[in-house]
Amino acid sequence: MKYDFILFDADDTLFDFQKTAEKCFSETCKKMGVPYKEGYYQIYRDINQGYWDLYSVGKVEKAVLKRMRFVDFGKAIGHEIDADKFMPVYEQGLSEISILYPESIPTLEKVKELGIKIYLITNGLANVQRGRLKLSGIGKYFDGIFISDEMGCSKPSKTYYDLVVSQIDGFNPKKALIVGDSLVSDIPLGIENGVDTCYLNHTNEKTDLPITYEIKNVSKVLNVIK
Repeated sequence: MKYDFILFDADDTLFDFQKTAEKCFSETCKKMGVPYKEGYYQIYRDINQGYWDLYSVGKVEKAVLKRMRFVDFGKAIGHEIDADKFMPVYEQGLSEISILYPESIPTLEKVKELGIKIYLITNGLANVQRGRLKLSGIGKYFDGIFISDEMGCSKPSKTYYDLVVSQIDGFNPKKALIVGDSLVSDIPLGIENGVDTCYLNHTNEKTDLPITYEIKNVSKVLNVIK
């Protein structure tokens, strides 16, 4: 087998995060009396992703990310939002909605059958990720779960990488593969540490990064590892 270890990202790799988040966001807006129109989630999504990208490279603190994404969304739609009240309702709702891509469980099962060790590496909030993992039932497939919020550091920092690999028995970067959708956190984590990368490119994004493999569907990772 080409690889002994596969490190999967969670959101937009195994979880259909956009469906999950859009459902939760619209419901939270309604609960909190925030007007919701078609297209509003896309505005929030871009703001949110911008903050997560900054968090990934250490340019904003988690507390700033959690709050300011809602403040900025309110400014964008011209409606003042009490972020301190909106935030916990949204996070609770997100932890209670779990939508996987249809191919995620079959892929994990087949990888497991091949005897490959599987790990989850995610930049996320602990309560949200743990809740969704429990609901989805996919936690049983992983030999280790590494959530940035619990570790005090995030992908793609060297600190995060070192903490992860220190907890994987017999880890060999030459026999490992990182699978993820982010050109900010997942792919750089592999490139900067000599680990092969498999870029899950949902949107035909162009990149000059030296990725090892590119796929459109997580199930295609099976073609890569054999």
